Amino acid sequence: MAKMGLEFDGFDDVINRLKKMEGDTKKVSEKALAKTFELVTPKIQSAMAPHNDRGITAESIVTSPHIEWAGSVGSVDIGFDIPNGGLPSVFLMYGTPKMTPDRKLYNAVYGNKTKQLVHDTVEEIFYSEIRRLGI
Repeated sequence: MAKMGLEFDGFDDVINRLKKMEGDTKKVSEKALAKTFELVTPKIQSAMAPHNDRGITAESIVTSPHIEWAGSVGSVDIGFDIPNGGLPSVFLMYGTPKMTPDRKLYNAVYGNKTKQLVHDTVEEIFYSEIRRLGI
C-alpha cells in the first residue's frame, strides 16, 4: 500500500491560518485525505483491468479510505493490500527480469500526474475552508 499524505507549498502557513480562525484542521485534513483516496483509487482500478485474470490482485485494491493519525500527521492507505493478495502488484508496477513494468499501473499510484492531481485537490480543499471561514 502507498501512504498518501498532505503537503504543498505554504502548507504550514495554511494550517496556522486555519488554527487562528479556529478552523478544524483535523476535519479538513480528513476531508482532503478522503478526496485523495476517491481520486486515485479509480485510476488504480482502471490500470489494473488488463491484469484481472483471476481477480485476486484486483480484489486486493483498498476500496474504502482508512485514515490514520500519528500525532498530528494524517495519512490514508491507497493501492493494494499487500498481505491480502496485493503482492503481485509490486511485480506488475516494477517488473521482473522477464516482465516489463506496467507504467500505467505505476503512474496511477506514483506518477507525476497523480501527484499533481492530489496536490491541486488538497490545496483547493484547504483554501476553500479558509474562504469559508472568512479570509
